[in-house]
Amino acid sequence: MALVEQSLGLCSTCNGRSVCTRRKGIKLPVLFCEEFDDATSLKSEHPPVSVIEEEEPNLDTAMGLCCNCKNRDGCSLQHSPGGVWHCEAYC
Repeated sequence: MALVEQSLGLCSTCNGRSVCTRRKGIKLPVLFCEEFDDATSLKSEHPPVSVIEEEEPNLDTAMGLCCNCKNRDGCSLQHSPGGVWHCEAYC
């Protein structure tokens, strides 16, 4: 008749149970062990999914009157540093 291994507390889930020398004389469940290690590897079962980078939308950097001017698409002043605050062509 084969002996069934009884639950020995932490030992039943320890990664080092096959090489542990402290287990030989244990009769009660182990509740604390300085050598206990149940860490799992960080490797995933699934391969990493490649992320498709989306193009960033063009940000509207127009400042001043150019923000809502109807002529801004053809105007050469819209990229002025600091924005346009006085314009005769504004509509």
